[in-house]
This record gives sequence, C-alpha cells and structure tokens, in this order.
Amino acid sequence: MENSLTRSRIEIGLLFVLYLFILPRVYMDYDMGFWRQWALYIHEHGLSHTYDSGSPINYFPVYAYCLWFFDLLQGSAANISRNINSIKVIFVCFDFLPLVVLCCFRQKILSFRIPYLFLLLNIAYVFNSMVWGQIDAIYTNLAFLAIIAGIRYPIGSLMLYVLALYTKPQAIVFLPVLFLVLAYSIRNIKTLLMVIGCAGAFKLLILLPFMHDGRIGTILQLAYGSVGLYHNLSISAFNIWYLIASGNPYFINDTTTYFIISYHTTGLLLFAAAALLVFVPLALRIWKLQQSNLPFSDSAYRLLFLGTGMLCLFFFYFNTQMHERYAHPIIIFFFFYAVASKNYKLFILASIPYFLSLDKAFSFPDGYLPIVHYKFIYASKVIALWYTAVVVYGSYLYWYELREHRRKGAHLI
Repeated sequence: MENSLTRSRIEIGLLFVLYLFILPRVYMDYDMGFWRQWALYIHEHGLSHTYDSGSPINYFPVYAYCLWFFDLLQGSAANISRNINSIKVIFVCFDFLPLVVLCCFRQKILSFRIPYLFLLLNIAYVFNSMVWGQIDAIYTNLAFLAIIAGIRYPIGSLMLYVLALYTKPQAIVFLPVLFLVLAYSIRNIKTLLMVIGCAGAFKLLILLPFMHDGRIGTILQLAYGSVGLYHNLSISAFNIWYLIASGNPYFINDTTTYFIISYHTTGLLLFAAAALLVFVPLALRIWKLQQSNLPFSDSAYRLLFLGTGMLCLFFFYFNTQMHERYAHPIIIFFFFYAVASKNYKLFILASIPYFLSLDKAFSFPDGYLPIVHYKFIYASKVIALWYTAVVVYGSYLYWYELREHRRKGAHLI
C-alpha cells in the first residue's frame, strides 16, 4: 500500500511539473482579457472592493479569491499584465485535485484502484484549463469531491459544495445528487444541525470580505443575472439544437417560439424529463441503502458516477444558452464510472466531441491543433451527432446497470 502511494505521489507530481513546464502560451484572448482586467482591479482596489459599484468583475467570490491570490504572487500591476497566462496554474491545480486527494493519501472514500494517468493524459480533460484558461475545473472538481465525500463525511461534503456553488452558478446541477448522498449519510438531527451550521459558517467566512455597503446584494444580483444573461439558442455547445433547429443556433433567440412554446421552455422540459428518468431510479436505490443501513457497493458507485454524468450531459444537451465548456463535468464522472465498471467506452466516446468542440471554438476557424486534412470532423452537426451518440450510449449503459441489478434478483444495490 505504501509503495503504491509513493508511486502515485511521484507520478502525479512529475506530471504536474511537466504540465507547468509545457503550459501553452496561447489562450482565449477574450476571456483572458477579463482575467487581466479583474486581477488589476483587485490589485488596485483590494479584495474587499471586488463588488463595488463600477467594478468590472461579474464572477462569484471563489474566483475573486483566486485573482487575489494571483495578485499576491505577482506583486505588481506590470507582473500581472505580463504573466497573466500563469493564472492557468491555478486551474491546472484543480484538474489534479481529485486525483491527489484520492490517490496520494490514505483515504476511505473509494476502495478501487484508480488509473489516474488515463484521466490526466486525456487532452479533453486538461485542454480547458491549460489552453483556454477557463475556470470550469474549479467548480466541477469541487462538486465531484463533495458528492463522493458526502457518502462518509457530510460536513466536509457540504463545505466543498459551497465552494463549488460560489465559484460558478452551474454547480446547481449537482445539487439533487448531493442531496441524495447527504440523505444517505446524515442519520440523525444532531448531524444535520452540525452540517447546516458548519456550511452556514463557512459561507459567511467566504462572504466576510464583501459584507459591507450592500455588496452581498451585488453578489445576489450576479446570481440572478447569470440566468438568461445570453439568449442564444446555443453558444457553440453543438448540442441537440444544432440538429433540430432551422438555421445557426448561435443566431437564434431562445425566447422565440418553437412549435407552440419557446425554445427555452422546450429545452427545460426535455431536460426535466430526461433528468427524472435518471434521478428517480438513483434516488430509490440510495434510499434503500440508507434504510437498510448498508454501505455503498461497487454497483452503487457505478450508478452514482454514471447517473451524475448523465444529468450533467442532459443539462448541456437539451437546455438553451449553453456554452461548449458546460460539458466539462461529464469527463470526470464518466472516467470514474469507467474505473468502477472497467468499461472505458463511454469515457472515450464523450471525450471526443468535448475536445473537438473546445478546439473548434477556441480559435475559429482553424482551431488549436494543426489538423488540415480532417476538418470535416469539426463540422458543427458532426460534433452534435457525436454528443447524440454519447447520450444514446450513456442512456443504454444506465438502463443496462439497472437491468443487471434486477436480473440478479437483488433488492438492494
């Protein structure tokens, strides 16, 4: 065991150093321009003035802390402007975080062996942080850790989720699954009160620097304003709307009528129907485990990882106003399903369209990689068909997991 931990620490550590050494010097100019502007604003005005009137910053507090930490490391406005590409190091840290927690320390969360290099060497997983310079790895991996920690450690779990939610509002998609695992692990009122109290105190600690002159109201306005900020049918998400909409979804307003209701409402209804088909069976099985006081089995973990990944996929695939990056959570959840089931097909299948969409949107029209002769695979409808294949195969696997459970005559997971 100790030799395995030592090997994991060395391999993960060396790979992290390698990634820092080869960190691409290119980035998404549009987004990185905001990071530079926001970091300079915090440098000039201080963290506590992040949400002052006239502040350009419209991301949640956890990222403000990241910018503040980056400012501390750089020390001057000139260094911030010159070295803004280095802020990607923070995002790469979160790419590594789940595997460091699960593979480099003695822990009781997951018992099966994790071939971490399969994830860390997957370009679809690291491209968003290392090339784009986007923050999706932060909320995704905090939420992932919150869900798996919730099975044994409800207090730490909810605190991790608070961090995820105060990074990006998209973390709300994980809330139903988090509720399930907390309902499983919280067995008495005392624990429930401790979980709520610790999470509440932690939330206040996060917000403490901004609790002056009504700045909490500004954060609430950001949360409210993030819904419906864009009304594009799809923002390079290459989801179902690229297959069924007439015209380019990027230029279609999602408030316009699609048959008898709006595109936006249609997407919400499709997502709700698909999500219920996944969530209800998962909820029933976790409830049976809780009522019978049984530990999570391998099959329970398979359903948890696959079900959560499918919820994230349906959220991305059916809803309007989606960006290409909103598919990011499916990679880590499908990877851990692959580890638990020893079936890597879905993980590979999902990685392909996600990488293609990131590369296509990163530097339109030529992309990041020097691929000249195969541009057909970058066609919007082709990527949308890839995602459709992921939806179909993932749904089949979920049905298969449920069928196998019933076929074996098990009454509990």
